Amino acid sequence: MNLNRREFYLRLAAASAQTWAACAQTPARVPKDLHVEPETSPPKPLIPRAQGLAGGRRKALVIGNNAYTKARPLRNGAHDAADVTAVLKRASFDVTPLTDATETRLKEAVRHFASNVNSGDVALLFYSGHGLQIGGENYLIPVDFDPSRGESGARSACQPASEPQQTIEKAGARLNIVVLDACRNNPFGSSLTSARGLALMEAGLGTYIALATGPGQVADDNPSERNGLFTKYLLREFVVPGQSLDVVFKKVKEQVYTASGGQQRPWLHADMIGDFYPQPPAGAPATPPADPSILDLGKKQYQNGQFEEAAQSFERARRGHPDDPFPYNALGVTLTRLGRWSQAVDMFSRAIELKPDYAAAYFNRGLAYQNAGRYELALQDFSWALDQDPYDPLLLDVRGRTYFSLLDYDHSLEDFNQSLELNPSDFAALLGRGKVFFRRGRLNEALRDLTASLNVRPAPEAYEMRSQTYRALGRTQQANDDQREAARLRSK
Repeated sequence: MNLNRREFYLRLAAASAQTWAACAQTPARVPKDLHVEPETSPPKPLIPRAQGLAGGRRKALVIGNNAYTKARPLRNGAHDAADVTAVLKRASFDVTPLTDATETRLKEAVRHFASNVNSGDVALLFYSGHGLQIGGENYLIPVDFDPSRGESGARSACQPASEPQQTIEKAGARLNIVVLDACRNNPFGSSLTSARGLALMEAGLGTYIALATGPGQVADDNPSERNGLFTKYLLREFVVPGQSLDVVFKKVKEQVYTASGGQQRPWLHADMIGDFYPQPPAGAPATPPADPSILDLGKKQYQNGQFEEAAQSFERARRGHPDDPFPYNALGVTLTRLGRWSQAVDMFSRAIELKPDYAAAYFNRGLAYQNAGRYELALQDFSWALDQDPYDPLLLDVRGRTYFSLLDYDHSLEDFNQSLELNPSDFAALLGRGKVFFRRGRLNEALRDLTASLNVRPAPEAYEMRSQTYRALGRTQQANDDQREAARLRSK
């Protein structure tokens, strides 16, 4: 069974973090027009070199939906798609544009695009339109979707955002970029889903994900101008020469946050294996610092579950280019999959030495420390990442789990509470807070959160935790039912 990266780490953490598991066993005693002119003096990229991700094709699918027949139409989806298409062509992308896509056209376009990405390519999916989350999955909504079909109808009629992402990752694309300006509020009412905005998405190795606003939040369609607020600034930054992709999106995030008066915070999550420059600096060398063919091979092996082989490939890339941070991080991620925590930590530490602002390496090292039971060190890395972005639910979730493992329930509860303020339907935060309440003997509150987590995602670990809660409340039949359901899900 293939797991996404977040599910992998959640399960791995549950298996290796013994303190977390032990503490959960027994509760406490309870009796306008496009303007894309480049800046005259663009800022220098964080890594002052133009190499990285230079080879392969650049392919993009750009979708913009306005004309919804059974929901509030949007003004700027089609404009966003047209203008992003123009900008991507200037950046040498082969672009397939699609506007006002019906269910059939949307699914066919996504399937065709994802299946035609090859190893070594840079693939970019941009979507502007209505989107929603159901069961922790994000869906892109075709213009002819009928909400009367209900939740099951939405799952079959709408396009899961993770589907093309996973297909492209497995194809061995050198870089997979997913950009969703789709966080407008749910236009179909709570009868379909009560969750606001989009859900957290996990970036696999070699993927960059950008959401127009944070998970569980909503974005501004910016109807008084030609483009949505997020896309407006993306258009400006994408054409500036010499900016790496990471710099582009960080600048977009800052500008959107400022322009919205702090109401809209774009959410970024990435684990790249090289720098990518949409518009390379003048005089850029043609050869990336690490051999792209070796990195591509390692990434493909990694996606196929051949972790020992991937580790060997990334090790070759690291030895060949010892000053490039990206092979170190990729090797660390692979060693983590193999359970070789100490070696993984060494690789992430070296990547951070070479690139002190390498957010993915800090996050990955924190996870490695956590799974090795070195919780104080994990806490330092997650806290560093949260200092850079204090409104990231994913970071709050992993730090909350780390505090729990340290038996610091007050700070654990604070992190889960803050995460749920940002994204009330965050599965990991609901499950984590339910465990905190259980440990403190607040069983009814634990039951509430665990039930809410199961409404988001019917996961076996949530059923097992709720089973323990029911048993502590003396509700034996319900406890047994949940235990059987957990076993059934684990056997699938």
